[in-house]
Amino acid sequence: MLEIDGSYGEGGGQILRTSLSLACLTGTPFRIANIRRERRKPGLMSQHLAAVRAAQSIAQATVLGAEMGSTSLEFTPHALRGGAFSFDIGTSGSVTLVLQTLIPPLLHADRPSRVTLSGGTHVPLCPSVHYLVEVFAPLLRRIGAELRLSIDVYGFYPRGGGRICAEILPAREFQPLILDTPGELRRISGCSGVGNLPLSIAERQRTSARTALADVLGDSCRTAEIALLNAPGPGQGTFLFLRGDTGSVSAGFTALGARGKRAETVGTEAAQEFLQHFASGAALDPHLADQLVPYLALCHGESSFTTSRITRHLLTNLWVTALFLPLSYHVEGEEGQAGRVTMSPTERAVLSCVWRRT
Repeated sequence: MLEIDGSYGEGGGQILRTSLSLACLTGTPFRIANIRRERRKPGLMSQHLAAVRAAQSIAQATVLGAEMGSTSLEFTPHALRGGAFSFDIGTSGSVTLVLQTLIPPLLHADRPSRVTLSGGTHVPLCPSVHYLVEVFAPLLRRIGAELRLSIDVYGFYPRGGGRICAEILPAREFQPLILDTPGELRRISGCSGVGNLPLSIAERQRTSARTALADVLGDSCRTAEIALLNAPGPGQGTFLFLRGDTGSVSAGFTALGARGKRAETVGTEAAQEFLQHFASGAALDPHLADQLVPYLALCHGESSFTTSRITRHLLTNLWVTALFLPLSYHVEGEEGQAGRVTMSPTERAVLSCVWRRT
């Protein structure tokens, strides 16, 4: 059984989610200790338990330690299966993080899968559903994986109550990715949304984002294609999502509203992140860089990409992925700065040799 130190690197839920995902994919049992040890509330929270239960369901796994606050967990998968699944986090925990636990193994399941997830769709410090739909899924398609997403109900922190649906089609193989430069910025688009609040707030968010972009990129950005959206859902919240399209790849950035936070601040935050990324001259935004790691570790051949910021999430995801899969990798650059990552699977991962499917 693989032993994993949950306090390594980023030391948060990312280690657990990637471990669950790759255990389901490879059939490797693991035991993890020190889960979220340095967090204000250590151990498993509702969102992490939802990921555990979801992984347990698709891999018919035996699980020990799946309790609120538990700092250790033992997970033994038995047989991976696709199909229809529905999971409710029960809080405003991020549906996108739970979904990202399930995507890699379900891409290698015996049949297509349809996953319905209830919880938070736009949650602090988590990828928004818009990001997965408009940035993550298109790049997955480029390497050979098909993910289709829809938002039925929006769920904002702290109430949650959102719902998304994902269709995941089995993939035969993944193609390596080489992305050194992003190419010329061709288009800026996005949406500014409010849930159960005046649409004028979304308009103010959009205006501030356009102004911040125009101050750096020129007056053409004052009419950037940012749609206004009334986001149906049980709670109140706001967000602004920006996407930049270049000749080779898209990048995305989301800023969320909060009680007492001005709409202008939301728009400016998203624009500033956008501008910082494109000023770096790197291909992948920081979020896409770490999210792609498990997929590129399964490619036929070497992958290489530049990113506008080497994050601890990226470094941690590389480390834990190499525990489960035959992977060597090299990172050029310092944490917090732009850099390059090269990933080389040392041999083809022939999953059928080590894993049984129903």
